[in-house]
This record gives sequence, structure tokens and C-alpha cells, in this order.
Amino acid sequence: MTRPTRILCVPALAIAVFPGVVSDARAQDKPNILVSGTSTTDAEQAVRERLQSYVAAFNTQDAAAVSAYWTADGLSVAEETGQRTQGREALQEEFSTFFEANPSTRLTGEANHIRFVTANVAMVEGHTTLFVTDAEPVETAFSAVLVKDSDQWLISSSHERDLPVPDTSYGALKELDWLLGTWEDQSEGAQVATTVSWSPNRAFLLRSFAAEFAGGEALHGTQVIGWDPLSQQIRTWTFNSDGSFGQGTLSKHGEEWLLKMWQILPDGRLASATKSLKRIDRDTMTVQTIAETIDGEPSPSSGPVTVVRTASSDAAAEPAAANTEGETP
Repeated sequence: MTRPTRILCVPALAIAVFPGVVSDARAQDKPNILVSGTSTTDAEQAVRERLQSYVAAFNTQDAAAVSAYWTADGLSVAEETGQRTQGREALQEEFSTFFEANPSTRLTGEANHIRFVTANVAMVEGHTTLFVTDAEPVETAFSAVLVKDSDQWLISSSHERDLPVPDTSYGALKELDWLLGTWEDQSEGAQVATTVSWSPNRAFLLRSFAAEFAGGEALHGTQVIGWDPLSQQIRTWTFNSDGSFGQGTLSKHGEEWLLKMWQILPDGRLASATKSLKRIDRDTMTVQTIAETIDGEPSPSSGPVTVVRTASSDAAAEPAAANTEGETP
């Protein structure tokens, strides 16, 4: 499989592998892009819409269309390797080679900051995630210069760099410490209570839940969330009181966390699901199942369920330096 080494200019996309999971189905299901942030001016909105259009073009795998978003002398630089690709023709050639090798690739991203140097020059900072079939998603941060040519914004230059890989379990999981505490939701036909806490030394997040159904049945379960330094992704393992068990991966995409799970049911059937977790405010989130199958047969997707924190935890404070090295407290 051909791997790119840069992101905004795909042919040189980052080499590092980051938390997440990808499959051909997942790549097809991903939206083109969500360019985040609140526009404050018409010019900023125009830049955001142009970036959104760029990624939409990328996701059609049309090299000529993508290269048309660059200036004639556009420059893409991979900071990790120093590799430079300059000129619209050279960019189109690399895009074409990459798309031929990876026809199902998808790109998403966020423009985090936009600053105007002049009315016709904009500096953009953000990050992107590339999904390639049978490979882990690749995340890269970029800084780009866009120039206005007539009524269109074109990419004049882009510098991409790998996002840092966590060096400890806590470093990888600390973005999830907002989950600590006790949560309750009123799902249709069930009442669910969930508690999330740190394991000793904060190497894992531990989630326990209890669900009571309208018919009087109950289900209890335990989930362990940890960092896998070998595959460099956040993984989960779940064990339920009905005998079902499973595993999965958890990855962040903008303001959304995606949980991709596989589970063996008590009767031996194989189930899979993708769930979206979105933090609304300090004590509120939504959980939505956006894809679910049982033995390969799709199940209807559900609407988002609001989940509210009922008890907080003060265990989110960063552990002592000695503990982050893996020593027993």
C-alpha cells in the first residue's frame, strides 16, 4: 500500500500512526470534512468554505480538480522529512499516483485558526485526518498560506508536521478525563447509570454501567479503556453480565469521539457498532449509534441520547511525575 507523507498535499502525508481505526466501510461513511470554528467575517467564511470545497474535491479522487486549488507555483513541505513538492503540475502528478494506489481514501479536517495578513492573504492553521483502507488513520497538523486570485482563494504554500505520539498511557488518555464521574441517561425503554474512574497509576480508564429495562431485566458491564503503544491507538475491552464481550478502538475527530466496537453475543453471533460521543458542556454529552450490524445485517440507527453527569470526580488532576513513568504509587 502506498502511504502519503503529507496531508494538505496528500502525496507527502505524515508517517506516524495515531489513535483510531479504519476500514473500507468506515472510510466510505466518513463525511468529507467539518471545518470548525465560528466565522467572524465574510472573508473568513469564504476561506472556510474554500477549504471545505478542497476536501470535497479530494474525496472524489480527482487529481486535476484538487491541484486546481493550488497556485501555479504552490509549495507543499513535509517538515519531518524536508520533502518539497512545488508547482501545480508536480502536485497533480503526486495526487494522481496516490489516488490510483488508494482509491477509497478519505480526508477530514479542521481549520482551527485563520488570520488575515492582508485582504488577499490568509494564514490558516489546523489539522487533518487521512483514512486509508486497511491502515490506521493518519493525523497531521498544517499551516498554510492562501492567496486570493480574482474571487477564489488558492493555496500558495503548506507546511505539515506529524502530531506528537503520547509517551505514557496517561498522556494518551488525559483528553478523556472529562468522562470521570457518574452519568445517567434515559434511553428509550431503559435507564442507564455509568461510572468512570482511573485505575491505579492512571494507566487505564475504568467504566462500569448498569442498565435496567422496562420489562424488569438488567444488564451490567465493565469497560477498560487503555493506550496501546504498539499500534498507537486507544483501545477498549468490554465484558457484560449476559456473557457477551468485545473490544474496539476510540479516536477523536474534531469535537467528536468515535467508538468502533466488535462484540461476541451470548449466542455466538458477531455484532459491530460505531458510536459517536459529543461533549455538549461540562456535565452533558450525547451518545449516538451511527452504524450497527449483527452477523453482517445492518440494524436501524438511533437518534442521539442525552447523558448527564450526576456526580463529579476530583480524580482528573494530573498525577505526580513519578507515577507517569509507570511506578507504583
